[in-house]
Amino acid sequence: MARLAQSLARVGAEVEVLSLNPRKHRVTVGAAPVPLQAVDIDTSRVIVPLLRAMTGDAPYIVGRFVSREFRDALRATLKRFQPDVVQIESPFLLPYAAVVREESRARVVLRSLNVEFRIWESLARNERNPFRRIARRLIAASLCAYEVRHLDTPDAIVPISDADGEDFRRLGCKRPIHVAPCGVTLSDSLHDPPEPWRAGFIGSLDFRPNQEAVEWIVGELWPRVMELKPMARLSIGGSSPPAWMRRRALGDGIEFHGFVDDADAFMRRMSVVIAPLFAGGGMRIKVLEAMALAKPVVATTLGAGGIDVEHERNVVIADDASSFADGVVRLLGEPENATRIGNAAQATVAGRYDNDEIARGLLEFYERL
Repeated sequence: MARLAQSLARVGAEVEVLSLNPRKHRVTVGAAPVPLQAVDIDTSRVIVPLLRAMTGDAPYIVGRFVSREFRDALRATLKRFQPDVVQIESPFLLPYAAVVREESRARVVLRSLNVEFRIWESLARNERNPFRRIARRLIAASLCAYEVRHLDTPDAIVPISDADGEDFRRLGCKRPIHVAPCGVTLSDSLHDPPEPWRAGFIGSLDFRPNQEAVEWIVGELWPRVMELKPMARLSIGGSSPPAWMRRRALGDGIEFHGFVDDADAFMRRMSVVIAPLFAGGGMRIKVLEAMALAKPVVATTLGAGGIDVEHERNVVIADDASSFADGVVRLLGEPENATRIGNAAQATVAGRYDNDEIARGLLEFYERL
């Protein structure tokens, strides 16, 4: 989100960001590339979101993000800044579309990183505990009803993948749709060679699909890799890891880092980056970032979803533990092949996922809108 905002500013838009700052992920706001205002909220509240869910106003998972303080800040910003377009990030902020309608003539655009209820459908399918499976199905159903009901609430939808755009159309969206994939910035600087026999996984570790991925890596994938190549080493990094993950992410050849200060530096150390995702939609930004660093990536079909990749050309695709382990071991043991795939991946990113080009296309869409 920050990269797109910065790129929109670089290609000619005047951009401001108004952000929720939930207690769970509270940060101190410092210097930013575009003007940024953050409003502290507490998403652990229960009673008011439950009442909203019971009245059918918004499902509980959405109602947690409704805040009087944020609504007041939005009204003040709309009056002062007078935007032409208000880009709402995710359906969790759609309740604020009504405020935009009341206070301005701005076009309201939903930028969707996923069709959210699809994530919960996948999580429910993959859940073995019957009670949690039922709970996840209920969350998916409530989110589905909410998202479908609000398909035409914004003036346009900006998904990050063609697949999500097609899904919105199938669900009944009649608004204009413009696909703006996640982008990255390529670096021309030279880096030290990677550490041999080291694979890495990195992602937001409070995101449920990433949590499931780590459990699968530790329980299913890495024991197979160690059987084939005992010298292999795995590094797991990412923000906001739950306490249980630190306890479970143990095993031969595994290093659990948790939060890392520099994701690029973390990935540069890796000979192979892995992305075994089994739930979710949109695109995996960390896969793009690894490709931009010319890293060979082994991913599930879903992990590489939304990105222009082809098996054995610029990525290795594997959807079960045995073939995934074989792919990791093969690339770790064949540096020349790994370099070929990594260079092809970097070329793909350079040609299709440049931040400023994506922002330029989005700005042209906004001008037409």
